[in-house]
Amino acid sequence: MAAPANDEITLVIDRAVAVVLFEFLSRTVDDADGEALAEFIEDESEVPALWALLAGLESVLTEPLAEDYERRVLAAREAVMKRFGGAFSGKGDD
Repeated sequence: MAAPANDEITLVIDRAVAVVLFEFLSRTVDDADGEALAEFIEDESEVPALWALLAGLESVLTEPLAEDYERRVLAAREAVMKRFGGAFSGKGDD
């Protein structure tokens, strides 16, 4: 299968993962132009790349516009933890 002419890729991820990523990126990258991630950024191109990922998620997700968005984020976080487990021992088990 040939790559699209505009050099875009298609990424398939679980909807719950997409919602969790959207929420994370909204908080850390969209607010204050990514200043929350300043100490973790190695090159300034990483912030616009994360903005592009956030925009891509925003273009396909309906959850951010839902009245019960916060509940949906909580449910998505739960689903991700159930499927993949937590990254930090004891964290997220509340």
